[in-house]
Amino acid sequence: AGQDATAVITNLYAAHEKGELYAGVDVEEGPAAANMKERHVLDHLVAKANALRLAADAATTVLRVDQIIMMKPAGGPKAREPGAMDAGDA
Repeated sequence: AGQDATAVITNLYAAHEKGELYAGVDVEEGPAAANMKERHVLDHLVAKANALRLAADAATTVLRVDQIIMMKPAGGPKAREPGAMDAGDA
């Protein structure tokens, strides 16, 4: 919505601290929090539950990839044994 995220979140937290249960982000009027129930803006529980599930799946995937990376042995190719020169070393 092109708003200052810090101001929006600060206003929303302040409204919730005042006990405004239905305070939400007003993307049309500005960073002030508005009563979403009065404006008939309601979220479905199913949408929120799916968002939380997908966020948990993403976090789990990142942790699994990190664990796989950490399990692989470190280091690059093995050093060559010192000895006679190869034909291409001359």
